[in-house]
Amino acid sequence: MTFIDWANLTNPIYSYKNWAVKDACMEYKDGIFYLFYSAFYRDRFKIKCHVVEVSTKDWLTFSKPIFNLSSKEKGWTGLASPNINKINDKYILTFNSWGNRHSNKRTNNLFYIESEDLIHWSEMRQVARNLTENIRVIDIAVANENNKFYVIWKDRDRKRITKMDRARIAVSHSLDGTFEYIGDGYMKFLLKNGTESSKIHENFEFIKIDGIWYILSTDYRPHRPYLYRISGTGRGVDDNCWLKWTDGYELNIPQEQFNTHDRSNAGFLADWREYDGHYYLLYAGTTEGRSHARRGDSKLGLARSNNLLIWNLP
Repeated sequence: MTFIDWANLTNPIYSYKNWAVKDACMEYKDGIFYLFYSAFYRDRFKIKCHVVEVSTKDWLTFSKPIFNLSSKEKGWTGLASPNINKINDKYILTFNSWGNRHSNKRTNNLFYIESEDLIHWSEMRQVARNLTENIRVIDIAVANENNKFYVIWKDRDRKRITKMDRARIAVSHSLDGTFEYIGDGYMKFLLKNGTESSKIHENFEFIKIDGIWYILSTDYRPHRPYLYRISGTGRGVDDNCWLKWTDGYELNIPQEQFNTHDRSNAGFLADWREYDGHYYLLYAGTTEGRSHARRGDSKLGLARSNNLLIWNLP
């Protein structure tokens, strides 16, 4: 059986009427692909953002939403930026609350839910509350190594005069536990030429390839996917190597008609070589950046590669 019938697909691979869909991630289990994404749409005349899950067997037809999470009942204005991991036989979906302010004046927070089958999910639980409660934090990703959980996010420290967004990383023995920054907690991203990237990084994903940890990051502007390798092994008692990422380069996705404005925003990389020898990148494309709370008319594209250098489109 063909893993993905590439010749019969066309980008954009997924869209939803009247929604901007972006920040997508994906997982594969027992012949079914599961997609998670941020959905920006109007709810009672206001733009809202929810985290949505759908599934597909062939990338041609998709299920109705398996869930559509807003956490409105808890007072949040929305949820966004999902990221999926399989850790210790459970699927962990992380995301952040959305909207600049909570009803009780709290800033954006980080959360996760977990599942054994990608269909039935636990209640939301907050991550790294002791470090993030009063800071605007978004775009959480998690890695599991050394019997620890390493969590990265983008924050905005309001004490900084420039109010620059910065990537930070912390560690704990449990996602529900107390987190500690590694070193000073600020990340360093180096490009292949050895210079430090001057870009702002967001929409992170940890991915382990052939035993080595990498980070996929959206670097802007423009919003493009860059892949970085950990500076050490990531294993052992010294966690400082998780602060430094090297040999960064752009995953250069070709332009099509649906992504003339944002070509490859908020990408997610899946290593599915065991099934057909390819890596797959799921990403968002737009033709404008005005609608849907300036997210534009976001639709999802799919590209694949056998070497992480040359990317082919369906």
